[in-house]
Amino acid sequence: MPVPGWKSQSGALLSGGKALRWALLSVLFLSCASPLFSLPHWVWKTERQAGSQLVLQHTFNAAPGFRSAHLRVVADFATARLSINGKPAGTAEPYGRVLELDVAGFLKPGDNKVSLSCRSVGGSPAIALQLDIVDGGGRRQVVSTTPQWKARGPGGEVKSYGDLGQEKWWGLAPLVIDEADDYTQWKRASNAKAGTNPASFELLPGYEVELLRSAGKDEGSWVSLAFDPQGRLTVGREDKGLLRYSFSADRRKITSSEMINDDLRECRGLLYAHGSLYANANNSKGLYRLRDTNGDGRFDEKKLLHSSKGGVGHGRNALALGPEGHIYAIHGDSVELPGGIPDRTSPLRRTGAPFRKNEGHVLRMAPDGSQREIFCAGMRNPYGIAFNQHGESFTYDADAEFDMGTPWYRPTRVMHLSSGADFGWRAVTGSWPPYYPDHPDNTQAAADIGKGSPTGVRFGTGSHFPPQYRKALYILDWAYGRILAVHLVPRGGSYMGATEVFLRGQPLNLTDLVFGPDGAMYFTVGGRKTKGALYRVSYKGPPVAERVPTGQEKAREDLAGKMRERRREIEAHHRKGKLYDASLSRPSDDSRTVQAVRIALEHARENPGVTARLRKANSSGAGVELFTAEANIAVAEEIPRLVVKWIEAGRDWRSWEPSEQLQFVDLLRRSLARHELPGATRKRIGSALGAYFPSGNRELDRALAPVLLELDPAIAVGKTVTLLTASASHSERLHYLHQLRNSKLGWTPAARRAYLESFAARKVFLGGRGLPQALKNIERDFLATLGADEKEELKGLIGQDAALPPFPELAGRSLVKEWKVGDLKGALGFDPDSRDLANGRKVFSLALCSRCHRFGDEGYPLGPELTHVARRFSRLDLLHEILDPSRTIAENHQTSVLELKDGRVLSGQVIPNLDYRDPNLQFATDPLHPDKLTRISKALIVRMRRSAVSLMPAGLLNNFSQAEILDLLAWLQAGARAGGR
Repeated sequence: MPVPGWKSQSGALLSGGKALRWALLSVLFLSCASPLFSLPHWVWKTERQAGSQLVLQHTFNAAPGFRSAHLRVVADFATARLSINGKPAGTAEPYGRVLELDVAGFLKPGDNKVSLSCRSVGGSPAIALQLDIVDGGGRRQVVSTTPQWKARGPGGEVKSYGDLGQEKWWGLAPLVIDEADDYTQWKRASNAKAGTNPASFELLPGYEVELLRSAGKDEGSWVSLAFDPQGRLTVGREDKGLLRYSFSADRRKITSSEMINDDLRECRGLLYAHGSLYANANNSKGLYRLRDTNGDGRFDEKKLLHSSKGGVGHGRNALALGPEGHIYAIHGDSVELPGGIPDRTSPLRRTGAPFRKNEGHVLRMAPDGSQREIFCAGMRNPYGIAFNQHGESFTYDADAEFDMGTPWYRPTRVMHLSSGADFGWRAVTGSWPPYYPDHPDNTQAAADIGKGSPTGVRFGTGSHFPPQYRKALYILDWAYGRILAVHLVPRGGSYMGATEVFLRGQPLNLTDLVFGPDGAMYFTVGGRKTKGALYRVSYKGPPVAERVPTGQEKAREDLAGKMRERRREIEAHHRKGKLYDASLSRPSDDSRTVQAVRIALEHARENPGVTARLRKANSSGAGVELFTAEANIAVAEEIPRLVVKWIEAGRDWRSWEPSEQLQFVDLLRRSLARHELPGATRKRIGSALGAYFPSGNRELDRALAPVLLELDPAIAVGKTVTLLTASASHSERLHYLHQLRNSKLGWTPAARRAYLESFAARKVFLGGRGLPQALKNIERDFLATLGADEKEELKGLIGQDAALPPFPELAGRSLVKEWKVGDLKGALGFDPDSRDLANGRKVFSLALCSRCHRFGDEGYPLGPELTHVARRFSRLDLLHEILDPSRTIAENHQTSVLELKDGRVLSGQVIPNLDYRDPNLQFATDPLHPDKLTRISKALIVRMRRSAVSLMPAGLLNNFSQAEILDLLAWLQAGARAGGR
């Protein structure tokens, strides 16, 4: 589906596009230089020494009736704590990702104050913020950091260190793959006679793509690419053998083809280096070196450098040449980790975790196959590997689509592959209970991509593309036919990335890409025996000069380069039996650097006292990472004493940065899970954490719940059920359903009912093939905790799906008034105890609210959950939402407009059908009959766009009196106190 600004091969501008996670914020808007919309500046005081503090403040006026308010804030070498109108809203961390928030609930009509309390952790601190407010008419108001913001404290005036809007990554909207996208698009290529016509592709302006060759009768399906030193292209066949193609002078035609190998099976990785061709042959289960020893252009020598055990599904994948001249080979989790060779990952990384012999990993070796070692591991199925201009390697790792929709699912991700990194995957998809792979001590990803099927990756370093695209990492998505451009930004010793769709087509089963000697991009399609084809992408737009970087970009590049150097110095101690302590004694706030320290400590089995000394020179977060090393190294008898020490050190842990808080909670969780702790120690953990539960932070609450449910279910169950019923997403709801399922204490009859009522909404959850079984397992475990009397009392709810309420009897009802907010605004100061709540509950049904909304045990969970709506909205806000339903539309409840190939245009709501890979879409076109569904083949959808008009009809309260409307508002407000009853 096209994105605004894309062009087809014919050059026509394409309309439509995906719903953005940001509220109505478009790429076009962000990239423009219009004086009406001020893009943020990097700002700080004129003095920028490390350790300095700064409070930035700005007051602005917000017009009444705003529809949405989306805020983004990013910190360079500083921590920034955000508050709006005196209320804490979030924290941007020094080397973390962009903090993105929906802040509509913090704002008010009229004057508003934004405040950033900042602390420098480096020599070039800077902060940037952008707040986008959209009113009911679609007009935008933008509030951004500028030198005009006020600063409190000494150190000079506020100064700009560059316009953040000039940096490509800032203006990119989040990628979206939704229910209308066809995971099975590859099947359309199964019987194709030629590659897909590139005239149908969508790609960024200025680029052209051409089909160079479709595989001939005996040329098979294609999975890999590599250019040799003579500029000829080698293509790996899916079954077996290697093809070589020569080009015309203009490289737009293939002039000859030949088979240069006929026995290596499925060479997914090809690399020309050191006068040889290296081939990672998946089905031959080995890495081979081919050489032409007599100069006749034929490979007469074939040597096996490395053989591997395991399967061939997620198998032996791509190859890359490292900056030091070594060969890097990346493997998926069908391949067993090799034994008997050095391993740069921590020897203690599997402590307390399920052990499997196979997981995705990277091998590094000398050109002759010697000096083999495991470089990093803990991935699922990373297919490609590539190095950037800094000599750092990256991959694009697969998700576990089977687990889609469960709390333990994680999306496809771009990974920065550093020495010893462990990304946490343990190949246990489908197991029960699940192993959560994303612990804070896992290496974090550079970018979350979402759903997809990763194949080849390459940097555009040698391309003839414009400068910002020469620096991009290009990653291929086989399932959805996309080439994505990832724009990476240094963040301390690692990176973060922002992504855009570079090219898209259907069917387009992308397998590999490479940049040729002419600077053009070449890519192949194939896999699963589909037709192989070769395409060439070239830039034909106007010349683009290298942009002069801003002052903040220059400072960031310089400091990040030094931090990478220091990280590599520490990584040199991986695998060594003794640690050079002086290299670690300097403080660091960078998580990737401190991770390298922890891995080095665990290799050396250094005395835990080393970590205590180091912690004094490091931040709280670095201290938690070092405490993790201490926990892994210590013997079981030492853990109770260490837990007490950690808790003492973390007495003020709630004042730490969010990532540090999560690390601290997880450290204590893993201590409980891996050791039999004395009752007194368990009580200390419960006291340290329980006082802050619920914390008000969704991510922290999700981490606290399982720990406290184990330690003190009598108190934690009730609090967790409250979080369950107020959950904002299906994933969050499933997390609490899963965590609560085994608790036997702390339940009240109302809490049991609330659990089952939340579970009853399961059929509108969206997920993969494993979600139905996961739901059955959750239900099974929960029912096992019920006594016979409880089962009898709850039998009307057990095993029941949420049912669509019948139409109410509306005879005798007539128009009272076409109500406007102003008609009722003066009556909103009522005492809730003076209203008739039973009548409010009746109006909820009569006004047809219950046909789409769940409130306690009332209604149907199609639209947003309303049980605790009064926690987020005032009476006036609620009245606005009811009388003007298009004023604010939740992203996952927007009206969708489908344009079909047969000319039909349908408006309605997409209804999840559990498995997102289903080739058909479920669509409800009548908001009053959401159970009447139309099934539409995704192959028929030309495009899907979001409507600014809500599916909820306006005027639903026009047949009701003022008293009845006020009773409804009072009943909705009571839900926050009485669970909707």
